[in-house]
Amino acid sequence: MIKLRHHPPALIILLLPLLALLLATTARGESILLQSSALKPYEEARQGFEQAWQGERPLAGPKSITIGTLTQVLLSEQPEETMGALKKQLKNARLVVVIGDPALNFVRDLQQTPVLYLLAPSAANLPANFTGIDLRILPSRQLEAMSRLMPKVHRIGALYNPAQNGQWVQEALTNQVSVIETLLFKKVASSSLVPDTLNSLATTIDAYWLLPDELVTNPQVLQTLRSFSMANRIPIISFSDKYLKAGAAAAITFDMADMGSQAADMSVRILAGTNPGDIPAETPRRPRMIVNTQVFHRMGVEINEAVVDEIYSGEIQP
Repeated sequence: MIKLRHHPPALIILLLPLLALLLATTARGESILLQSSALKPYEEARQGFEQAWQGERPLAGPKSITIGTLTQVLLSEQPEETMGALKKQLKNARLVVVIGDPALNFVRDLQQTPVLYLLAPSAANLPANFTGIDLRILPSRQLEAMSRLMPKVHRIGALYNPAQNGQWVQEALTNQVSVIETLLFKKVASSSLVPDTLNSLATTIDAYWLLPDELVTNPQVLQTLRSFSMANRIPIISFSDKYLKAGAAAAITFDMADMGSQAADMSVRILAGTNPGDIPAETPRRPRMIVNTQVFHRMGVEINEAVVDEIYSGEIQP
């Protein structure tokens, strides 16, 4: 059973007494899904989790274990007056699932309650009672996705800051995909070096791999990257669909609903008695490919549209 707790803001004042009573008297041993806000990615992940949770059966073993009830709480809609009661409810929970950084930061001080996180980029240095889904798609899986999307592209390059992505680059080079003949990474220590370093790649790569690094994703550098991409007909492959409006041709991101389902599967293991500390953080099971076909067509780059999950239809920034 799922108990929804999404309150329209206009009703908060009327619901305060009831909400406080409900938070204080909720039965011990429930599982709680704490969602940061109603942002679309969070909603998609929640829906995937909810659907998988509803489909779970009692857990087999010497004693039959049911997964029990799931209470949903939208953190952004909780009045300040109820936060203390909410924190107490979380401490008494059987399991806490958090979606998003604000929800994760709210529960960081929980020392005993099992906590499972997803869509939380700040997940680091957490206690042993935490586990979750790491927001990283392995370099090898990203390269495989690129090769499926662009079958005639065999040379991929990127700029990177060693302090930010040095380990990532080493992983990519160590686990190189056979159909990618060349991986060319160029170090940059400051944004001012980007134009000249990019120009050195112009005749040696077929696609540019945008890495998650503030040094190469700030607005000024993105404009330089876009100009480089269009002038040399080199498509930019991003790690987030938000860069499609800045001129990226494709984004290899996450299937939010499947990530929610993946979190539900991990939750079942915890409810069956496995300590969160014994469940290593997992990577997303299913990458999702979002493509701006107009950019590829304009560049004359052939793509395999059969592997595309979504066509980007938004405007590109001038």
